[in-house]
Amino acid sequence: MHRTNYFYIGLVMISMLLPGISQADVKTPKNPNSAKGCAICHYRWIDTFFIEGRGSDLVEYHSEKVVATPEMCISCHDGSVMDSRAKLNNDSGHKTNMKPPDNIKIPKIFPLDEAGKVQCATCHTAHGVPSGTDTKDSIFMRTSNTNSAMCRMCHPGRDGGLETGNHPVGTVNRKIPSKMIALGAIVGKKKDQVVCETCHTAHGSPHENFLIDSAGDSALCLDCHRDKEIFTADGKRKPYHVLNVVPQKAKIPQRLVKQGAKLGFDGVITCQTCHKVHNNKIKQTLLLVKNDARSTLCLTCHADKRHMTDTQHNLAHSAPQEKNLDGKTAAEAGVCSACHLPHQAARKLHTEKNFTTQLCLSCHGKRNIAKKVDVAGGGHPLTVSPFEKKDTYSGLTIIDADQGKLTLPLFNKFGARSKKGLMTCSTCHNPHGTRADSITGKARKDVKADKTTYFLREQAPDICGECHRSKFSIANSKHDLAKVRPASKNTLSQTPSEAGLCGNCHVAHGGRKGFLWARELELTEKEGGALEDLCVSCHNEKGLAGEKVIKGPSHPVGISPVEKGLNTSLPLFGMADKISKNGVMTCGTCHDPHRWDPLKTVDAGHYDIEGSAQNSFLRLENSPDPKLCQNCHTDKAYVEGTDHDLRVTAPFSKNIMEQTPAESGVCGVCHLVHNSGNQTKLWAQSYADGSDIMERMCNACHSEGGSAKNRIPRVTSHPKDKLIINAGRDIKGRLDFFPIFHQTSGKLLPVGDISCPSCHNAHQWDSRIPAKGKGVNLEGNATTSFLRSQAMRVLCIDCHGPDALLKIKFFHDPSKRTN
Repeated sequence: MHRTNYFYIGLVMISMLLPGISQADVKTPKNPNSAKGCAICHYRWIDTFFIEGRGSDLVEYHSEKVVATPEMCISCHDGSVMDSRAKLNNDSGHKTNMKPPDNIKIPKIFPLDEAGKVQCATCHTAHGVPSGTDTKDSIFMRTSNTNSAMCRMCHPGRDGGLETGNHPVGTVNRKIPSKMIALGAIVGKKKDQVVCETCHTAHGSPHENFLIDSAGDSALCLDCHRDKEIFTADGKRKPYHVLNVVPQKAKIPQRLVKQGAKLGFDGVITCQTCHKVHNNKIKQTLLLVKNDARSTLCLTCHADKRHMTDTQHNLAHSAPQEKNLDGKTAAEAGVCSACHLPHQAARKLHTEKNFTTQLCLSCHGKRNIAKKVDVAGGGHPLTVSPFEKKDTYSGLTIIDADQGKLTLPLFNKFGARSKKGLMTCSTCHNPHGTRADSITGKARKDVKADKTTYFLREQAPDICGECHRSKFSIANSKHDLAKVRPASKNTLSQTPSEAGLCGNCHVAHGGRKGFLWARELELTEKEGGALEDLCVSCHNEKGLAGEKVIKGPSHPVGISPVEKGLNTSLPLFGMADKISKNGVMTCGTCHDPHRWDPLKTVDAGHYDIEGSAQNSFLRLENSPDPKLCQNCHTDKAYVEGTDHDLRVTAPFSKNIMEQTPAESGVCGVCHLVHNSGNQTKLWAQSYADGSDIMERMCNACHSEGGSAKNRIPRVTSHPKDKLIINAGRDIKGRLDFFPIFHQTSGKLLPVGDISCPSCHNAHQWDSRIPAKGKGVNLEGNATTSFLRSQAMRVLCIDCHGPDALLKIKFFHDPSKRTN
């Protein structure tokens, strides 16, 4: 326990009781009186003990001399006279009741007790020693403690400053912080003079090693050395060595601990992990625990980074003249110094990107030393979470990383690894290694880059699969260029075998904005246009998919289903090809370029098979059920299972592409999505005779050579040149919808002749029941037979009056038609 202040109190009391008596005047009386002032502490001076030589009822008589003990001091400093318990009992202070270690020699002016142990009276005396005029440094002290002189007398090995391997003492070029003064720091007589008690206090320290502030979290060091703090005032990370974190990859070897390296609370890195502030035998002004010539100290803890010395990131090889911000080359200061300095930036950091990315761009930029590998342009998204599930109305899966299986590191905003962090350059790249398949690293600047280099943490494409595993269904498909176009090259002049499965179409750095496209093309700046351009870059007559060219009438793209009154769960695309509920249709709306079959993953080679409505990279299957088409055209899907579903009524018929209904799907019998050859309705059948385009399409089946040859109307046409005005009844979706079509283009008109689909809705058997058919061939009547809702009551009655029902009922029967 530490009991300095007890002596102060005792002397004050003596001084108060015996005013005017100096030490020189005090003499032992021949016939001593029990002076109360002295007897307060020296009970043996009471007459009973001193003259009569006997004890009392309370205390036995001791003939031998008794020296001051800690208990004597505590007898007053326990609160009875002065309360010093907070300093002496609760907090730590100078050791007492123990022998000094062999390496400390106690001067004779500081007495030890009979057992040779340090006690309170070793440094303090209750009677005062005339050691100077400044009572603050002298009172109750064995000698003057000006500028911590007493500390230096017993601990000379901790004095002398840097020349002797100790923290500097004396006048310094920085102001002693007011925080330290408030904590109890004592400064020397001169301005900003550091003494022992600037950092240490003999009594009442709540911290380790009698410090006025803790070094276990580097607080004491940072009180003065604020410029070494790794965070700015607004919380931004500075490129300094980390503090107060538990080392993860780095390991502090035991031999370094024996040399003086210390870890802080819970094993965190502190200033004293690298710096030994007392008795440092390393002849350096930095008080390092180990000589750091050529990054040796760095590599002692970061042993896993040693193999980078043989890589292109060792600037001693790749840029020997390049100097860091300290003005030193890698050869001069060591391999680590090119990018890292412990207490200052090694390179200029200009961007506002995440911390680790700033470090990479300090070299890999247009005007920097690694400009040949410029990653400052378009590249893989950064500062994103691979686990963030962006709720898209379409449910489109872009990222499917498994939080329990992801081996790639994520980083927080301070550049530290965190399982809840975000992606940075260092997520995929290990700047301290070169090959994903080698931990030794032998690549130098003359090594040609391929999919195993670029300092990747894993080989490509496996590294892509960490977050995009669902995209790997592309393997062995027609979109696997290693199978179908092995000699092709991407923008990096890499063949499919060099680029890897993903690198044929995407490059992580320098790719086209949006999809990191690895093919040369100019992207259209319109909604969904860029995605269409990507597809067409291969699917053109001179492209890699020249045999699958989209050149004829096809399903429209660049249109908004919302504006057309359609709802869909398929992905629509806005500007920059971002998924947008109010976006437009493009190739990617119906096609998933990474998955051949929407229902199952095909592992075996399927790059040489012809597609159908069941696969062909469709997002939803369109055969046997028209799930893809009905996603937008819900009302048209009622044709399924009716007489117009040729799977039911003519399963062996074929469209102009020679596809059966099973191959083309229900919708593909009459409509071709791509290259139909017919602009009107994307017609998939041949044309028959008729008075207009709509009638010719219907007669393609309802004719002698058609699939509905047993359903040929004997009379098909409404009298021509009887122009019908249907203004107000030409709005789709209304119950009174009665369309009039242009004779050649098939477009809707407000005035014209009646044709087959004016009265018939080819996609719905019963206008009263919006439902799919039952899969059997039915005989119709005047209320079914694909007739439109209330057709007989709406427009026909305008001309035919009460006879409209009979007119429409017997429209196709010449024997029952009336004038």
